[in-house]
Amino acid sequence: MKLGKIALITATLVASTASFAGNLSASSAISFLAFDGHKTTKKTVMQINDTNTHQVVVEVGGIVKSGSSSSYFGTDPIILTFKGSLDDINISSPYISNTNQAEKYKKSPTFEITTSSGQKIDYKWDYLRGEGFMPNTRIQENLAEYNAGNGVAAVSAFAFNQSNPMMVKNIKTKKGKVVVNGENIAEQQLQYWFQQADKATQQRFLKWAKKQ
Repeated sequence: MKLGKIALITATLVASTASFAGNLSASSAISFLAFDGHKTTKKTVMQINDTNTHQVVVEVGGIVKSGSSSSYFGTDPIILTFKGSLDDINISSPYISNTNQAEKYKKSPTFEITTSSGQKIDYKWDYLRGEGFMPNTRIQENLAEYNAGNGVAAVSAFAFNQSNPMMVKNIKTKKGKVVVNGENIAEQQLQYWFQQADKATQQRFLKWAKKQ
């Protein structure tokens, strides 16, 4: 009897969790490159089950007509920042059929972010610029640096490069340069957020740390 009750409770919790896990998807022309500061792959399952701020990096591309021939067009990585939803969310881009439309879109990309219930979600966007050879291979690093700055689509909470034990160095922020050093990610994160806090918060943290 007790096992039956446990199984029922577990099943209820799983069903409840699943019902609040909204899938994030996109139209066929859109490829996800990063989600909430982390690099993604084709196997990455992205879910949003809250109304917090989220961020994706996407690339839009496809085959377009150029006279009697066809060619491939692709945008630079684009950052989209928006509020989440408990519903499924889909990101779509306009249909692009020829090179003229492609060139115009690359200069001024537009998207539509909607929930499964038909609600439109506002978003902020910006290009994710990269430096050096094959910058698209450094999506996560470039995004961490972007989020540490004042870009229109920046989210400071995603300013860390989680894949690299040595965090992004000499990040420019509103408060100037922040330099973090440490043996592990946790230590570097503490240093970064300590420097981002105001003096009063820093003092309270130091008092708390001494008591631990």
